[in-house]
Amino acid sequence: MEAIKNRDRSKFLATIEFFPEEGKYHFDGHRNCGVSLSPEETLKLGGKCPVCSKPLTIGVLNRVHKLADRPNGYVDEKKVPYKSLIPLDEIIAEAYGVGTSSKKVKEEYERIVSVVAPELEILMDKSEAELFSAIDSKIAEGIMKVRRGEVEIAPGYDGEYGKIKIFKEERVNSLF
Repeated sequence: MEAIKNRDRSKFLATIEFFPEEGKYHFDGHRNCGVSLSPEETLKLGGKCPVCSKPLTIGVLNRVHKLADRPNGYVDEKKVPYKSLIPLDEIIAEAYGVGTSSKKVKEEYERIVSVVAPELEILMDKSEAELFSAIDSKIAEGIMKVRRGEVEIAPGYDGEYGKIKIFKEERVNSLF
């Protein structure tokens, strides 16, 4: 508790999070028109949908911008860093081009965590060489891309979940 309260960087190394953009109301938007906008774009449009002119549903990021007392991109030196992760079963599913509930994903997930290491150790700590020697190269590549932040993000808006893609469409299709 003291490490967290005092932000003791020698003990409180980082937090682990999902990508906030996956939330259903991250960006501003209008689901009926398929419109998703950043707070800056919403401001330019006066809060109105560019398709139907009705008011946009305002997202969380817009509220964050309004409450911010520092410029965008400011990083406090005392702030504990964070790491954004994607669950291993989702990485496996995208690497294989199937859903997370498929038998193939469940079997591969169980094999990996029983033979290699627990999920968080795989996602955060195993070296690139260890990953590529122990698991399918497509999955290892996906894990490394997530670690490097090399993902494509379509933020959620107006009740629609955001989408995180690790592999470009042509890459997923070329895996088979």
